[in-house]
Amino acid sequence: MSDVDKNDEDVTDQETFDEDELDPRDKPIPDTSTKEAVLIAGGVTAASGLAVGFAFSHPDSPWMLGSMGAVYAVLAGFTVWRLLDRGELDEQLRPKAGDLSIGAVIAAPCYLIALAVHLAFTAPPSPRSAWIMQVYGALGDPSSEYRHLIGGAVFLVAALEELVWRGLVMRVLTERFGWLRSWLFQAGLFGLAHVPTMILLGNPAVGPNPLLVAAGIAYSLVWGRLAMRLDRLPPALFAHALFTWGVFEFPIWRP
Repeated sequence: MSDVDKNDEDVTDQETFDEDELDPRDKPIPDTSTKEAVLIAGGVTAASGLAVGFAFSHPDSPWMLGSMGAVYAVLAGFTVWRLLDRGELDEQLRPKAGDLSIGAVIAAPCYLIALAVHLAFTAPPSPRSAWIMQVYGALGDPSSEYRHLIGGAVFLVAALEELVWRGLVMRVLTERFGWLRSWLFQAGLFGLAHVPTMILLGNPAVGPNPLLVAAGIAYSLVWGRLAMRLDRLPPALFAHALFTWGVFEFPIWRP
């Protein structure tokens, strides 16, 4: 064997050795295929839609939030595993000072917008007030002695939702389709997952209920952009959870 061949072999062996010795966080992240992105995004949308449909078929009962929490706990577990497997868990979920404050600053105007929309479109004496009544009726009485316990469950489910939708769905779509299309797609899919509520929370007098679908799409654009802008999940996670908790604990509609 010539000296040149030996040198080439040594270089190859060294490159192989160096790659094996790399910290897992430094290894190249494999590209997400179109098939994988579609399967993950479609699977989460289908599972979420089934969970939403089942939950809102059992209004004002433990099954309401319990079923959604169970489904999202499984999906969140997969999300964490995928982030860990790709070496992204630490950078995406490690909390930093100010995360809660950023979440609160975003959640507050989101709440005020929801209140303004309610006053403009669904406040009594409008017949559309039936829509907002149905939403709160499904969650349970906000004046109940168990309201803080229910509020905590609402906060947790919303946090899990955010982890799954922005930490998994939006990321796989971004890896394949770029930030703009993924930002729009994830919002549309989140709204699609809530389509069952249009029928389940509808009213014969005013028709299908669009509130949760419309809110899901609009606020997914806000939380998705926040997660993209900071390239981290905790601020968006707090924003989503605090907003949803606030809408329950400080109802924009009361009987």
